[in-house]
Amino acid sequence: MIIVPCYNEAKRLACSTFIAFAQAHSDVEFIFVNDGSTDETEKLLLNIQQAVPHTMIVNLSKNQGKGEAVRQGAITALEKKFNYVGYLDADLSTSLDEFYQLLQKADYNNTDITLAARIQKADTIIERSFMRHMIGRTIATIIDKKINLGIYDTQCGAKIFSSGILSDIIHQPFYTRWFFDVELLCRARHKYKNYKVEEIPLRTWRNVKNSKIGVLSFPTIFKELVILLTKY
Repeated sequence: MIIVPCYNEAKRLACSTFIAFAQAHSDVEFIFVNDGSTDETEKLLLNIQQAVPHTMIVNLSKNQGKGEAVRQGAITALEKKFNYVGYLDADLSTSLDEFYQLLQKADYNNTDITLAARIQKADTIIERSFMRHMIGRTIATIIDKKINLGIYDTQCGAKIFSSGILSDIIHQPFYTRWFFDVELLCRARHKYKNYKVEEIPLRTWRNVKNSKIGVLSFPTIFKELVILLTKY
């Protein structure tokens, strides 16, 4: 089961890509969470659902942020009794094919939590601005030093959880919008002494145009970072 949080994605949502993937992979289902969008997002999601009837849509009456959208999607997904539930960004910066590879590895390795990682290597293509890379690495370093999760890329928007783990850590609302991923990892560590986490480098990752993260977001991000470090 793949959760796709959507907020005003009408200009970026690649409907044909989602439809083609869903039709080619009957073992995967989608839950699209419309996070109070005010554009044509809901219409596009209905088009996807018409083409792929087992697709689910969760509509939130107002925008509540990516974390809450993922949380609501996860609560719905757990009712479907899939072995694994994951989420990725609607802009497909992590491609569906890449994500499917992660799902297969999670299942084969019997991993509790599988995390995609944007690691620039000779055989990978990671496309993002230098500024975003530096800010991301700064935040990741702070989180690693203060919380000590041992994860290189906590903020990559592609993660997979076993349903057993997820059912124990998803029901409480998050303290932050930007760092809900880290909150999930902290909750899992607190709940379980021994659980299997695997971080897998992506072969390709591309920062899509019209990203919702801009310079004006940075003060809020660092404010929430303080909240995160206080709570965990």
